Amino acid sequence: MPPSHKLPGWLLLIGAMTAVGPVTIDMYLPGFPAIEQDLAAQGVEKTMSAYLIGIALGQLVYGPLSDRFGRKPPLYASFVLYALGSIGCMLSSSMSMLMGMRVLQALGACGGMVIGRAIVRDRCEPHEAARAFSILMAIVAFGPILAPSVGGVVVTAFGWRGVFAFQALLAVVLLIAMHVVLVEERATRSARPLSLPMVALDYHTLIRDRAFIGYTLAGSFGMAALFAYVTGAPTVLIERYGLSPQQFGWLLAANGFTFMAASRLNIVALRKQTPEQLLERTVWVPSLIGLGLVALTLAFEVPLWLFVVLQLSFFVAVARITPQAAALGLGPYAHIAGAASAMMGALQSTIPMLVGFALAYFNDGEPATLAVMMSIGALGSGVMYEWAIRKPHRAQDPGSA
Repeated sequence: MPPSHKLPGWLLLIGAMTAVGPVTIDMYLPGFPAIEQDLAAQGVEKTMSAYLIGIALGQLVYGPLSDRFGRKPPLYASFVLYALGSIGCMLSSSMSMLMGMRVLQALGACGGMVIGRAIVRDRCEPHEAARAFSILMAIVAFGPILAPSVGGVVVTAFGWRGVFAFQALLAVVLLIAMHVVLVEERATRSARPLSLPMVALDYHTLIRDRAFIGYTLAGSFGMAALFAYVTGAPTVLIERYGLSPQQFGWLLAANGFTFMAASRLNIVALRKQTPEQLLERTVWVPSLIGLGLVALTLAFEVPLWLFVVLQLSFFVAVARITPQAAALGLGPYAHIAGAASAMMGALQSTIPMLVGFALAYFNDGEPATLAVMMSIGALGSGVMYEWAIRKPHRAQDPGSA
């Protein structure tokens, strides 16, 4: 990425492709009651679970495909699948059909996520990649800000099926933009052979790399901490603190702007520090904030303003970890950037999903319970970093502090 204040078009496009995943979740939330009423069935939440499973598993396919055929052909296929899945959702006549079409949507949406990371690795070395991932984080943050509001407008004007028509149109726009803006960076002559044994060997190499797994899990547990908040916050803030749905929507928007601010802090810090230095100095900060929130919520009734301030500070701290972890994890794997991005993305989808299921089981609406789950994710980031990065470095250099 060139050292310019002007964002390159390819990075903006990758940001849009990456944002499709979360936007596809948030945008149809306002239509939940209408979906259940129209389809005469309960359990619309299961369609979200099906989507998340598709996102986690689909990434493992796109990585090797992009290493073999280049980045653009699998991207074309992924957004054609996304468009077909969106049309299928729009035409669904039963909850089971909607669930199946949501899986197809997810298998399309995850292509932009995994290949987008690989394209950043193709074009940037780790230091510049950390800056690029920080910028992507700011672009993707617009999703939670805009998607629920846009979804509410579309549902009111056109019904819940209109949301999926909008998403099908979005796929067409992105397909055209990819064709015009993206230039294939990966030469087919250096492509990896595509066979099941070779794919298994690549993934086996990644799994055995302690540093790669450490960076990946540090980022994954950070994402899990944020997902714990997103899963548990509606119960705590609406039922416990008495926020209206509109007020809660404004708080979600504040979270998006918080990520944008954290992105800017990352970019500024990377002018004087390496990604390794920045990660080392920030990896335990979310744990300290999370444990502080746990202590306060156990000690007394925390006022809303203090809870929100600590939560936003927690978000900033986590957002200082994930770009560095992604850049450093992918750094050594230029030759299999697709597979490395796929493994990273699958873990970063699976672990937050498991934490979300755990919170759904244990959630009692108490702020302390939410704070504990957030802290578990943050502590996981720190522990993974210590196990995979700092401990091996100390073993190699016994004289260091």
